[in-house]
Amino acid sequence: MSDTHKSDTHLVWDLPLRLFHWLLVISVFGAIGSAKAGVLSIHQHFGMAVMGLVLFRLIWGFSGSQTARFARFIRPIPEVIEIIKQIKQGKADKRAGHSALGGYAVLYLLGICLVMSVSGAFSTDDVLFEGPFVVLMPGASPNAETVHSIAEKFLFLGIFLHLLAMVVYYFRLKKNLVPAMVTGRHKGQTGDSGFISYRHNMLGLLGLGVILIAAQLPILLQPALY
Repeated sequence: MSDTHKSDTHLVWDLPLRLFHWLLVISVFGAIGSAKAGVLSIHQHFGMAVMGLVLFRLIWGFSGSQTARFARFIRPIPEVIEIIKQIKQGKADKRAGHSALGGYAVLYLLGICLVMSVSGAFSTDDVLFEGPFVVLMPGASPNAETVHSIAEKFLFLGIFLHLLAMVVYYFRLKKNLVPAMVTGRHKGQTGDSGFISYRHNMLGLLGLGVILIAAQLPILLQPALY
């Protein structure tokens, strides 16, 4: 599975990044849904998957394709202000990848997902549920539960803003962001590329798989720790 060149489109996102994105969407909404349904045994699996996915994205932010790297889209504040001005004027950024504004949105979402997953792993209700990391620091559970509860509100805010940005881009800038995160390609984009070699793709997919499996081990080994 490798990304090949097509003359009419620009390769924006590499394959491991796209897979990470959709797995994170599934895991976040799975965690929310299972928590609201009270199925905490499933909730913790989704939560640990979120933790593993964020860890992968942090690694991929230094080792992935050009558009995946933090150095590419974490830009100075004046560039963020310029992007906001362009959006107000109805001008879409033609550079491939995240804009300067989008880059900080990525950091926000990754940060809040990490806080949610880690705090959840240290939480317990003292009845039916104990996070897989509670055994490491039992005394931290009350604080972890508080952080988890507060962070949930910021997670919902981040999801809302992300969906709002997609609507603004679609109706204001006439730019549909979803297809590129499926196919990896987008017409009319210039600059950095999401291209990586077949070997690089395979290593990324392997790393993603290994991290996701490792993230589930604390849950699977939990009975042996007590």
